[in-house]
Amino acid sequence: MDQKFIRQLIRYEPDTGKVFWKKRDVTLFKSSRSCRSWNTRYAGKEIMNIDGKGYNSVFIMGEQYRVHRLIWLLVYGHFPKIIDHINGDKLDNRLENLKEVTQQENLMNQRRSSKNTSGVTGVYFNKKRGLWCAQMKFNGETYHLGSSKNKEEVIEMRKKEEQRLGFSRRHGSAR
Repeated sequence: MDQKFIRQLIRYEPDTGKVFWKKRDVTLFKSSRSCRSWNTRYAGKEIMNIDGKGYNSVFIMGEQYRVHRLIWLLVYGHFPKIIDHINGDKLDNRLENLKEVTQQENLMNQRRSSKNTSGVTGVYFNKKRGLWCAQMKFNGETYHLGSSKNKEEVIEMRKKEEQRLGFSRRHGSAR
């Protein structure tokens, strides 16, 4: 899969983030009949298939790709390791909303896990000690920020550390 091949298959509108199938050449098919059939059914239509994780994805030559990754290939000529949707909307594939990031940068812009019980990322109640605790995972290391009987105090510890490290304002927000 390379930029030249993708340019034959899809058309991208950077301002809207929409992607459309292009009319395909007969050389991409086993027969002219299957070419006609495919082009009648798909050519010019928007690609909009939501996968189980909420991303627009598509099958090309039997392999599944997330559309935002194909867009990056189309525009910049390579597949990135990780793309962040800056505003958190997995379906907003406008070029201005896509950013190639490291794993750590992506984690710093992540929303709160659905498994979170305290309502704040990195804050939990330690039943054994009877204390609220704050922790941080950064660059693969988990470290303890502090603990208190006062939940708000612990939340403040966590928020100050996020701010110090440059986490996005969206980090830890509800889905």
